[in-house]
Amino acid sequence: MAIFDSLINVLRALAVGDRVRITVRPETGVFPNPVDGEITAKDDSGNLSLESQQGPIQVNAGDVLSITKLGL
Repeated sequence: MAIFDSLINVLRALAVGDRVRITVRPETGVFPNPVDGEITAKDDSGNLSLESQQGPIQVNAGDVLSITKLGL
């Protein structure tokens, strides 16, 4: 449970406009996985919206397996 709490804290620390690479649970159907994109919206629970090359993607914080903040 501590790992999940830590991941939620990381998601909360990210800001709209940050570029990230996110790996989500395979059963979500997100393809490609991992996906690179720019955060366009987020909420206090860690859920976020990404704009990727494939289009907009909604990501539930509970589906995130890993996240990496990408440089400019």
